[in-house]
Amino acid sequence: MSNFASEHTDAVFFFSGSQIIRELLYPEFEAILDGFIPFPDAANTSAKAVYLRVGADLNISGAVFFLLGFDTKGMADRRWNVPLEQLLESAGRGPDLGAGSIGLVCYSQCPIPWQQKNLWDPVMDGEANSFQLLRHAVKTNRIGLTRKAIKQTEPSVLSGAYANVPVLSERASVENPPQLDTPSIKQTIANLKESAYKREVNLKKEWESRIAKLVKEHELLLATTNNKFKEQVGELQSTHQKRLQAYQQKIQQLEVQQQELEDRNRLLKENLDVQANKVEGMREYFSHKLKAAQDESSEIQALQENFTLELEVKIQAATAELREMLEMREVELFYRHQNESTLNEEIVNLKQENQTLISQGGNHLLHRLSKAGIAFVSFHPGAGEIRIMEDDIGRYLDNPQAYAAEKCGVHESLYQSWLEHYHLPVCRARDNTGQLCGKPLSRIESPLQFHPGENDCCEQHQALSYLRLVEKQ
Repeated sequence: MSNFASEHTDAVFFFSGSQIIRELLYPEFEAILDGFIPFPDAANTSAKAVYLRVGADLNISGAVFFLLGFDTKGMADRRWNVPLEQLLESAGRGPDLGAGSIGLVCYSQCPIPWQQKNLWDPVMDGEANSFQLLRHAVKTNRIGLTRKAIKQTEPSVLSGAYANVPVLSERASVENPPQLDTPSIKQTIANLKESAYKREVNLKKEWESRIAKLVKEHELLLATTNNKFKEQVGELQSTHQKRLQAYQQKIQQLEVQQQELEDRNRLLKENLDVQANKVEGMREYFSHKLKAAQDESSEIQALQENFTLELEVKIQAATAELREMLEMREVELFYRHQNESTLNEEIVNLKQENQTLISQGGNHLLHRLSKAGIAFVSFHPGAGEIRIMEDDIGRYLDNPQAYAAEKCGVHESLYQSWLEHYHLPVCRARDNTGQLCGKPLSRIESPLQFHPGENDCCEQHQALSYLRLVEKQ
């Protein structure tokens, strides 16, 4: 636990990019939290802020780098609940800003794990160094931080054993050489050696302390840089996963459309074959009648005309019937899509009404629990410990897996597939008889890195899947 001076002042500094945009004493910051003062500069954003503990000599002794959300009107998020003082009391060590190593709490150095997502890492290099900006702002003291005068005493040049060294004038040393006492000289030399040894020890301790501070600063810099790279990699993985999922959905839609077209073509072909058989039968019938009436030319001529007319009528009737069937199919599909859209809208409305009823029913009790500092935390594989906000409890109870998938940045179906793989990492491909392969596989720890059809299949079934995909193309 960090030990801070009893005389100090608490302040809060807001950052925007690489600049400090607002400086507040802690009572003014509490007024923003209570909703008495808006903050238009941070409207509809999650602002970066720093809680500072400043000593009487205007030296920073502790810092907490935290995030605070604001709505579109610039009012602070009522659900925000970060124990700044508690975090600072259990903080780790940070860089030296003039009064020794400060107590530091940030994303890479958080004593309370589930509060880590409410913190951010300072910039530690270049002109935008967060610590240098804070140190300069505190020294400038635009908000009237308390300052106490500190007296510093200059160390005496001659102290200890150096005071016993005899000082001779030039004339006395020539005319009357002093009578030096041998034991006194030995004592003086011993004192000088002891003083030099103490100075060497103190200098060694000072350099060891400086090296330890530099090592600590470099460790913090490496941790913040590593977290920054992890965030960038996570964003790239999430983007890749979303694009891959969109492509897979598009392929499924195209396959469904292709199957529908094939079924429709098959049905039309069967209808045409039936009509062709009927026409062929009629052709044979009238041909037989023509052969039977070869001797009567007039009857033959009439039969030929009747045959032609009846044949055209039959063909037109068959064509009209087929067209009518196609139009009816298209109308049926149109109404089916409309009904599906209407049912989906009704489902969304019912879910929203259910969410509203749940939120209104237990709103008072949940609000009291939140004010008392009680947090609802749930553990889900892939997402870890998830803190459930007061407004999201109804949505979480309605579908916990969908909520966990949203926190992981993936779709619910992908999260469900990954969850089955996570609990039992085996090959899930099936042979022609429907038998599961079941070969053990390496477990994928994150749903962002999981690809269905690849990570849940052995190498043999992956190769078969690629061959089928190539044959379809």
